Amino acid sequence: MLFGLRKLGSRRVNANQLSPRTTTVRATTILWIANSSAATLIGCAYFGDALEGAAVFVRLFAAAALFSSLATLFLVVALPIFVLGFATANVKLTGRVQAVWWTLALAAVFIDTRVYALFRYHLNGMVWNLLTTPGGRENFEITPWTWLVLGLAAVLVALIQWSAWRAVVARGIQRPGWIKIAVGILLALVVFEKSTYAVADARRDRAITARAGLFPAYQRLTMKRTLARFIDVDTSRPTGVEVGQGGFLLRYPLTTPALPTMVPAHRTPPNVLVIVIDSLRADMLNPETMPKVHGWSQNARVFADHASGGNATRFGIFSLVYGIHGAYWMPVYEESAPPVLVTALANAGYDMRVISAAKMSYPEFRSTAWVTMNDRVEDTFANPETFDRDRAVAARFESWMAERQERAEKAPFFCFTLLDSPHQTYSWPPEETPFAPAARTLDYLKLSGRPDDAVIAEVKNGYRNAVRFADAVAAQMIDSLRKRGLMENTFVIVTGDHGEEFYENGFFGHTSNFTPEQVHVTFVMSGPGIEPGVETRPTCHVDLAPTILEALGVSPDVRAEWSQGENLLRPPARRNRIIAGWQEVAVWVDGGILHVPLEGHRGLVEARDVRWRLLQDEAAFINAHGDAVAELARACRRFLR
Repeated sequence: MLFGLRKLGSRRVNANQLSPRTTTVRATTILWIANSSAATLIGCAYFGDALEGAAVFVRLFAAAALFSSLATLFLVVALPIFVLGFATANVKLTGRVQAVWWTLALAAVFIDTRVYALFRYHLNGMVWNLLTTPGGRENFEITPWTWLVLGLAAVLVALIQWSAWRAVVARGIQRPGWIKIAVGILLALVVFEKSTYAVADARRDRAITARAGLFPAYQRLTMKRTLARFIDVDTSRPTGVEVGQGGFLLRYPLTTPALPTMVPAHRTPPNVLVIVIDSLRADMLNPETMPKVHGWSQNARVFADHASGGNATRFGIFSLVYGIHGAYWMPVYEESAPPVLVTALANAGYDMRVISAAKMSYPEFRSTAWVTMNDRVEDTFANPETFDRDRAVAARFESWMAERQERAEKAPFFCFTLLDSPHQTYSWPPEETPFAPAARTLDYLKLSGRPDDAVIAEVKNGYRNAVRFADAVAAQMIDSLRKRGLMENTFVIVTGDHGEEFYENGFFGHTSNFTPEQVHVTFVMSGPGIEPGVETRPTCHVDLAPTILEALGVSPDVRAEWSQGENLLRPPARRNRIIAGWQEVAVWVDGGILHVPLEGHRGLVEARDVRWRLLQDEAAFINAHGDAVAELARACRRFLR
């Protein structure tokens, strides 16, 4: 018998004549310590370059915080094993369960390190939303080879866990003194890192507090009043913003704008075609990558300094359609409140349609933006490839235009379309690969491991190929209007829901920061009253809805009652632009970004430069932009009660 272990089973005892329950408790405690140590080794990947140039004391804090955070999390993981051991007194059964349980826990830590390496956030509500919402899993891809490697690794780890359990039960539990020492060391580490953080928080030492976000589910300890008796404490109130994410009722709109009831006989209300190309960052609008849309843009208006309303599809499209900031997503979702733009156009008799290559159930636009027109949402195309679904969108738009023409439809139309090819993992026809070499699939494990320039270039070429393909599809829809003589009386908008980063700032993809690569998007508009040219004044996605409705006759005097945007045709020379993400908001201001994370240190303002690095003179920068902070606070509460 392996390790001299007698048969393990219900009501059996081991070679040292301990009761099954005592055996289980001691063995589980030992494996908790061992797996916490293993998780810490895996978790060293969280550091990346975050400790470059850091003082020795900061490094000590980081090491202690990593171990104590993971050990605390793993104590929660160990509780079901303790309970099982007490409930059944079956050492063998408990050993098998713990082998699977600890393997899953270590796998979760490994996956979290990869997510953090790519996006700089941990497994959170957004990731859970992605995995559990219908249509969400279509937004990412893991190759069969990666699944095979992960599966084999999981089997190996489970076998090691089972072998370790047998070894511990046979030999490692008769002398529990070292277990007490190990637990004591852990408690000392917890006290050290929590007290270090508390002192750093009291003194506003960002070298410590800013690095707390490295660790999953880190619990911050603050005790300024107690520490004030012993050390110098910064008693000034930190700059913060209260954002009504939950517990608030929606009050949107404050007033419903009314379109004019009488339209001059000689004037047909303009149509509206919105073409959103997923992940379309601003610098893609060039003759090489987007030759067709770029050519069309020469007779349209190009908004050169245009920001999306968020760093993800959810917030980008939300701000585009609603005309309010993405911070209102959750209350709008909870109350299924439709956008004023959609309601006003539908009430005015517009023929409403949504044609999308991606499911409108993820993000949950069927219960928000399109809640009043679900029967006119077409987002189910059988094509297996994303680029084929994009083609189907253009074909469906063409057939819809033909149907309207055949029945001599007089009502104007509103059509929102979404092309999905440039979304990860990037899709384009193999025979159309102008940018090479190009990665046909994304290896997220490799990408999370600080890939070299050659790997990044191949991935970016894949993205550019997908953008060029989407450019041709968008041009087909524009041509559908042109050949029917509809261009002169149609507002045509081509834009992106957010951008895409390729490690320009140390990140990949989107959702991880508010740098220009992830937020600065292409925005081109043509139509009646739109003067061709380049608009260099700052604009934002929240500007589209008021621009459309004011072109139809809604008074700009009531704009603030239902929108937080400006008119794209008359934008201000300077402005602060508010951008939203999952559990965070930010403001683009002159010289940097004011970032407000809504998890952890809830609502406290951080100051970063446009490359997403924390500013050394953070307090001075925040104070210099106090008006922007106040504006953000007001904006995030305006439509709540």
